Amino acid sequence: MIEIKNLYKTFDKTAVLNGLNLHVREGETKVIIGRSGVGKSVLLKSIVGLVRPESGSIVVDGQELMGLDERGFDRVRKDIGLVFQGGALFDSLNVGENVAFHLDEFTRIRGEERRERIARALSFVGMREIEGLMPSQLSGGMRKRVSLARVLCREPRIILYDEPTSEVDPITADAINNLIVEMRNRLKVTSIVVTHDMNAAYKIADTIAMFYQGQVIADGTPEEIRHCRHPFVRQFISGESQGAITEDENIKFGHVR
Repeated sequence: MIEIKNLYKTFDKTAVLNGLNLHVREGETKVIIGRSGVGKSVLLKSIVGLVRPESGSIVVDGQELMGLDERGFDRVRKDIGLVFQGGALFDSLNVGENVAFHLDEFTRIRGEERRERIARALSFVGMREIEGLMPSQLSGGMRKRVSLARVLCREPRIILYDEPTSEVDPITADAINNLIVEMRNRLKVTSIVVTHDMNAAYKIADTIAMFYQGQVIADGTPEEIRHCRHPFVRQFISGESQGAITEDENIKFGHVR
């Protein structure tokens, strides 16, 4: 479904994506882990055209995205939903208007079908009958769920999540993780999830890829990553700072499998 090849993106002469290669199968949930600043969020934004890499290839469902103009990306975005880290709700719109935002902006869906889509999306995330509330009346976890409902309202084939469980309590985080798993099982969506939470990664992932210095240094099933012997992977999943590996150590990068 998604094929990333030799992707490069620099900011201020620093390569954030440095020849990145990644493959995501249709219906798969691919979790991306890695320390801050290694290109995880930049990759998501590149897939939807919010960031434009300098070179490489991004193929989604057989279509090359590199070189598309804004109108071309608008067509691609109809099938891709992006769940932003902070929820990114519009404070001036109520919940129902937020959920229907993309329908109102980019489709002609109105009336009863619009109402049904809003209700169905909110029901899926466990937030029924709150259409009239304002974002300021919602908790952080509720805002995350409404943001997910807004994506579901479009009925996308691909969903990209940028830190979906950040800044919420463990119980809410687990509920969000359960929703991600349920969408894979019920809706068969293809997903890429960026997270620092290894418990979440192990729970929701079909495969896990670790980024380091703009490249994928390990890619495998949760069990393979859990037992990976690569020192950078071991250090990250254990969360230990003591005895941290220095970047100038000669360590060979490579996939788990």
